[in-house]
Amino acid sequence: MRTAEAADFNEADVIRDIAYVSMKDGTRLAYISHRPKKSGRYPTVFLYDPYAANSTPFEVAKEFIDAGYAFVGANLPGTGCSEGVIDVWHEQQMIKGGPYGAELIEWIASQPWSDGNIGMVGNSSAGMPQFWVAAERPPHLRAIVASGFGDGYEFQFYPGGMLPLAEGEWQIRNQFGRNAGVEWRTERGDTECTKIRGSHRQVVKNSLFDAVRKHPLKDQWWNSQTLVSKDLMGRVTVPSMIIGAWQEQYGGAAMANVRVFTHFMQHVENKKLVLMNGDHGSFGPGPRGYGIVDKERMKFLDRWVKGVKNGVENEPPVTVYWEIQQPEGSPKKAVEGWVTCHNTWPDPKVERRTYYLTGDAKISPEKPGASPNEGSRAYLYPAGAELAPGTNQQFQLRPHPSGVLNYRTAPDTSDMVLLGNPEVALYLSIDNGDDADVQLTLKDVGPDGTVLFLQSGLLRASLRAIDEDRTYVDEVVHSFRKSEKLVPGEVYQLRMSLISPIAHVVRQGHSLELTIGATNPIPHITLGSMPAGAQSINRIYHSEKYPSTILLPIVPGAVAQAPAPACDALRGQPSRKDDEFVPGGLPIQ
Repeated sequence: MRTAEAADFNEADVIRDIAYVSMKDGTRLAYISHRPKKSGRYPTVFLYDPYAANSTPFEVAKEFIDAGYAFVGANLPGTGCSEGVIDVWHEQQMIKGGPYGAELIEWIASQPWSDGNIGMVGNSSAGMPQFWVAAERPPHLRAIVASGFGDGYEFQFYPGGMLPLAEGEWQIRNQFGRNAGVEWRTERGDTECTKIRGSHRQVVKNSLFDAVRKHPLKDQWWNSQTLVSKDLMGRVTVPSMIIGAWQEQYGGAAMANVRVFTHFMQHVENKKLVLMNGDHGSFGPGPRGYGIVDKERMKFLDRWVKGVKNGVENEPPVTVYWEIQQPEGSPKKAVEGWVTCHNTWPDPKVERRTYYLTGDAKISPEKPGASPNEGSRAYLYPAGAELAPGTNQQFQLRPHPSGVLNYRTAPDTSDMVLLGNPEVALYLSIDNGDDADVQLTLKDVGPDGTVLFLQSGLLRASLRAIDEDRTYVDEVVHSFRKSEKLVPGEVYQLRMSLISPIAHVVRQGHSLELTIGATNPIPHITLGSMPAGAQSINRIYHSEKYPSTILLPIVPGAVAQAPAPACDALRGQPSRKDDEFVPGGLPIQ
């Protein structure tokens, strides 16, 4: 006889319910549940999102059912087939969705097939609600496993102070577009959904895109919306696993993940941070998620939801996977180059070493002094942008050389292991207009000319003011509260971190390359925004008075523990071949 612990359930072995749960105020939330036909009481995995959780197919639930869980997916209020009156799509629903989610947890616990132990899972928009729900402290919630959440002003909607056009498109499509989960339910006989959609029972009062555009600075409205805050996180007490990828396309989600773990969850006794190379789809649950993540998530759930004594609580709280690759292109077969474990983030063993950008296009450990290192380099703004992160095809389009400045280290004589967030300090001037957007791209260049994308950085110069109270060794935090326009001819210091930390080995014979340019208005995930200011000749300075620098987080004495991956083997990290180094810029002094 098949049991709940069997390793390979078929859909015929499972009971599926497609129905609604009434909240205390009468609002009905749409849900779907999957559980083994064999009678019994099961711990439950709960997925809660604004997309299609209420239509989660068996293929997604299967990994949890195979592991001995029941599965419930439900849509947040005002989304999918769920009733609800909300102010704006996505953010406001998190605030209202928290109490409703807590009610759902307790409803699940009351079901005859539930053993009363519930854990939450989910990526991106299914990662964020977990914290709002956990903050309500429902008695039967045992653990959360959240990944890829890039919530709030600088982590999603205004990275570097810029509104990406693709972000606006995403907001509009999700608020007003067709919902595949709705179609899935109605095709399977849910007649209530068509009655709810477009009725007074499902209302979104305002356009999220309009609301976001009305708040271009980080004001009180943003403070009330974000989960990346002490007030909210201070109410989260359940065991929590956070999973992030360095090359997340959406506004530095990995940095949000790190900030939540490091600064706002210090009181959580059992917490885990798992970091890796990868993109927004690396986490699942579902077919695009790494098998490595599936195992980490299940081990955490088994410990804190099932109560399995598997030793999770004795492991170091931070795990870093290096150079994950996908044999045969299969995420489920993903293998890491190696793994490191850390007791804190950032790791205190990391040394921050200062390198200087020079007037002859170098990145050098030597301070600028005599010519040609003194002076400035000029580029035409906003004529150059690099399309990364993105696909290999996009990355092949090199930025226009007059519109960027490129800097490169000498080939390394030994492996240089980077773990953390590089900090860049630029001394910049403009000769026209009143603002400038700076886009950075950090790359690894091999001796054969293979260029591998590592990370981007973004900052609007007028929003350069630093929040000194929140800035720490691994992140320069900007306040984004006041716009301070530039005056042509004056030199300004711009201090900025990259979008998120990285874990990368610049191997012997390889170089680091840093590109400084503008953003590109073509919608391109987080980097496609309309450049601020006007056509200008912008300058970066490299002198004793104005030393532009990059601070690299180096693990001393560490080396690569696996061969270098092929140039197209790393998700979220496009590559290309460059025949020669092009310094870029304008031929003027």
